[in-house]
Amino acid sequence: MSRKSVLLSEGLSKEAKSELKKFGANALVCRKLEAIIAACSYGITEVAKVFNVTHMTLRSWIRRFSESRIEQLKAPPGSHRKSILNDSDRAIIRGIIDENSQVTINFLVRKAQEICGKKISRSSMHREIQKLKYSYITPRPQHYKQDSEKVETFKKTSTES
Repeated sequence: MSRKSVLLSEGLSKEAKSELKKFGANALVCRKLEAIIAACSYGITEVAKVFNVTHMTLRSWIRRFSESRIEQLKAPPGSHRKSILNDSDRAIIRGIIDENSQVTINFLVRKAQEICGKKISRSSMHREIQKLKYSYITPRPQHYKQDSEKVETFKKTSTES
């Protein structure tokens, strides 16, 4: 077993456990706190391997937690991916969708290139559509052997629940 780090102590582990109870189980901060707790028992090198981070990263988590508790373990504001489109571009896309609700993502990508002058991928456009609270629904195709007369009689005779 590797030697015990000077950064780690039983008190630090107990404080990390109490902070972990406050956050629940689904946050990145929880993962960092669990790594700090495990490092007290198993050592920094072993825990870094298990959590798939470098030992320097784990040491920085421990140092930040011991200095200012939980605040520095959180992701800083603005550290997430920025959107390619701004609010005026979204308003243009919203207008296109409101005008014709049958437009495709490929059509919207082309329009964004033409009107806004911004190249955007299909997946990014799909994310933007979701941000606008629209859903992308495609109709189910009909089977080539399906008899349309039988479908109509079934619709007429079936009971609605």
